[in-house]
Amino acid sequence: MPDWDATALAALHECKQALEEREVLAWLRQATRMMWRPNAERYEPSHLFDTPRGVAGLAWENLRERMLADYRSDRAPWRARGVRLTVPHGSLLIHVDDLAVHVIKAPGLRLREPEWARFVWDTSTTRHAAARNAGDAVLPPPPMEGQLAFDFEIPWSGWCPVWRDVFFVWAGDTMGLTAGWLGLPHLGPPRWLAVTPLWRDDTTAAVEATTDDVPPGPAAPAFSERDVPEAPVSLKRRPEHATR
Repeated sequence: MPDWDATALAALHECKQALEEREVLAWLRQATRMMWRPNAERYEPSHLFDTPRGVAGLAWENLRERMLADYRSDRAPWRARGVRLTVPHGSLLIHVDDLAVHVIKAPGLRLREPEWARFVWDTSTTRHAAARNAGDAVLPPPPMEGQLAFDFEIPWSGWCPVWRDVFFVWAGDTMGLTAGWLGLPHLGPPRWLAVTPLWRDDTTAAVEATTDDVPPGPAAPAFSERDVPEAPVSLKRRPEHATR
C-alpha cells in the first residue's frame, strides 16, 4: 500500500462523502457490475482472439452509454440532486456541484489493486487536464514527535489546497466480478496523491448473494462451449415447366 499524502487523503474522503450523499458512488457500482457481467461472459481470447485492451474499449463505451441512458431517463433523480453527465472527447464525466468525477478502467483483467505508478495521463486530454489541476499542492509532512510546527524548512502558509477533480477507477476479472477505487490524480511523480477503495466483489459473496447487487458467475456456457446450431436445409422444387 503506497504512503499517500495525508492532506490529500483527507480531502479525498470529503469528496467521497459528497458523492455518497448524492448516491453517485452506488450508481457507479451498480452500473459497473451490470455492464461488466455480459462483457466478461463473451470474452473469448482463445477462440475469438479477444484481448484485454479490446474488451476494455468495448466496456468503456458500454458503461458510458448505460449511464447516459440512466441519466436521460424520465424517472432519473440525478438532475434534481445536482448531478450532471457530460462526455468531453468521448470520456464519461460526472459533475456534482463543482466536483468532477472522471471514469477510467484499471489495466488488465484482475481485481487486485492496480499498480498506481504505471498510470499515465498523456493519452487523454481530459485526464491530463484533471491531473494538472492538482498542481503541486502537497503539504509538507506533519511534524515528528518532539518537533515544533515552525521547524519546517518551508513554513506552512496556512493555505489548504482544494481538489475538485477525482478519478473513479474500476476493474473487472474474467469471472464477471468487479472492484472500484476513488483517487486524486497528479502529473507526478507521484501519479496519485491519494487513493481509497470503494468496493471489491468476491466469489463467496457472489454465490451467497440473494440480490442482484453482486453479479453471479456465468449463467450459461462460454461462447466456445455452446453447440453449433444446425441450419435447416431442404431441396427447392423445380417448376413443372422446367422439367418438360
